[in-house]
Amino acid sequence: MNGRAIDELYRRYGPAVLRRARAILRDEQGARDVLQEVFIRAIEEGGSFRGESSPMTWMYRITTNLCLNRIRDEGRRARLLDEHVARDEEARPATADERLTLARILRRVPDGLREIAVYYYVDQMSHDEIAALVKTSRRTVGNRLEEFRRLALAAAEPVAEVV
Repeated sequence: MNGRAIDELYRRYGPAVLRRARAILRDEQGARDVLQEVFIRAIEEGGSFRGESSPMTWMYRITTNLCLNRIRDEGRRARLLDEHVARDEEARPATADERLTLARILRRVPDGLREIAVYYYVDQMSHDEIAALVKTSRRTVGNRLEEFRRLALAAAEPVAEVV
């Protein structure tokens, strides 16, 4: 992919990619980092774009995957820190920040469910749109969203304190 093509791609899709990353990560700097990573991938993998979908769909998929990877990696780092740093035994406040709760829930669900949940809840895509994007049936999307809801409710429940 030549420089002119990248410039055009960035002008056309950069703002949408940044909005998407912001919506998923809820972090301005993280979103800007993902924006750069998306266009690096576009340069490196430009030949893998088969034209079966619009360039926007391709860019959205790269953006979503990079954001989900970032959330997953943050979860791994947090678990490693938890293993090596003594945890504060004081109870956490009941009113946790929504972003942290969402990130915790997203880290606990499988990648396939996470992707569909982001498309549905963040992007507000229909079941049909999601099914077309991830190449599955509408019924499967519904089943996966139901499974995500069940896992999310379980992940959001506070852990009972043992006395």
